[in-house]
Amino acid sequence: MPTFLRRILIAFAVIILLIGGALAWLNWQVHRETVTPLTTVNAEGAAGRALTVLSPGMSAFPERVMTAFVDGLAEKGWRIDHTTASGQATTAIGDYDLIVLVSPIYGSRVAPPLQSYMARVGDFDGKRIAVVITAGGDPDESVANTEALIAEHNGALEAIFGYAVYQPNDPEGQYEGSNTDRAVAMAHDAATEFAGKLQ
Repeated sequence: MPTFLRRILIAFAVIILLIGGALAWLNWQVHRETVTPLTTVNAEGAAGRALTVLSPGMSAFPERVMTAFVDGLAEKGWRIDHTTASGQATTAIGDYDLIVLVSPIYGSRVAPPLQSYMARVGDFDGKRIAVVITAGGDPDESVANTEALIAEHNGALEAIFGYAVYQPNDPEGQYEGSNTDRAVAMAHDAATEFAGKLQ
């Protein structure tokens, strides 16, 4: 075999290995569970009790949006227990008035750790559920899949809120800052308005 052809084949093999390794790493990141203890925000809140379960994903964006949403609920007098979607997350949801599920979208579906968490809960027994999803592009493309997932687990879907990294979240220009900053502010305001409707 000529030296030139051998070098091309070696380069091709190295590229394939690098691509395969990158895809394996991405798959691991998407499926990886993050374990955090259950923490409480606004422990004295009396308007209602919510459980927020976050699948963090591969960026800080979902957690930023979730934190803003939780702050909005707290401002309206809600007590919020928060954890991440893992095998150690509580599945005892009986004492909660609202379950808030937060996840990035991968392949038009919520992240695998959140899907696994919902499978462990099994039956939400008609609990009120709000979903906060984040995506690179249009989060609305995943709404139907999210609605079907909630229905499959017998949850009463109250609302789905979606925010994007690369698509404008605020086309009317009502908020200031970067696109992600606007999403965070919008999530806060959406939570305060949503909490008002629940009372």
